[in-house]
Amino acid sequence: MIKNKTLINEFDAEQLAIHARASISNYCFTECKAYCCRKGYLLLNSEEVSLMQGTSKDDLKMIPTDSNENKYVFDLGLRVDGCPNLEKYKCIIHKNPKRPKACKEFPLFIWKNKTVMVTNVCPAVKDNKLYPYLVKFKKMGYNIIYSSENK
Repeated sequence: MIKNKTLINEFDAEQLAIHARASISNYCFTECKAYCCRKGYLLLNSEEVSLMQGTSKDDLKMIPTDSNENKYVFDLGLRVDGCPNLEKYKCIIHKNPKRPKACKEFPLFIWKNKTVMVTNVCPAVKDNKLYPYLVKFKKMGYNIIYSSENK
């Protein structure tokens, strides 16, 4: 019985995260002009790299992992226009179910240990746009932590 309650809680947390991300979408286009897509970085697997149009190997840095899967870091700040899939501050692969996981989950990431990690580099986070959702996460028993990234 407790296991089922845990599964429901995880599902509810993911649904809350989806609503939280959707709540700031207009802010992303109008206020911060997709800062994360212009100045952030992505952790990508080989399949996700193929979605990054016009990306050369010079744009990527391979990182070692314990698994056999190749992982790459793509520093969007090194490109003049940021992400190659960004047009007029909107993602042209946003509806693609295979888009990078980091893009789907930004700026808050739910971890298995009932922790929500919130990214400090996001202007919406800095402006407290996610505050009502973070309060709900806390009421659900989640620990909220903030990334220590400074870009």
